[in-house]
Amino acid sequence: MSSTLHIVRKQADGTHEDISLEEWKQAVAGHEGLRLSDGDARQVNPLTHEIITMPNRGGDAEVWREDCQDWIRVFWWSPEGYVSFPAPDAREQEKALSLARSLALRLNAKIYDDAGAETD
Repeated sequence: MSSTLHIVRKQADGTHEDISLEEWKQAVAGHEGLRLSDGDARQVNPLTHEIITMPNRGGDAEVWREDCQDWIRVFWWSPEGYVSFPAPDAREQEKALSLARSLALRLNAKIYDDAGAETD
């Protein structure tokens, strides 16, 4: 499986149809345990200890994780009109993909891997 998956809307002829930021925000608002993120994402590079910042373009979304009692940033809306998220590991796969499928359905979209292949 690809390391990143994407929620993409395509027209019948296969051309990409943008998912607007407003549509994405509405889809996120319809899910309990999912919310829009505030601020940019920051992580520490474990090798260099450098802080890496990834800008939030207004559509990053977080999932509430009961096991760690924290909000975890999972979805990133792109101005190119799609939403990306990390491919879940085997432990979290069904729960994470179920949420992504539900979001895709609300957006009349599907989930694709980095190579453009549709996922189940």
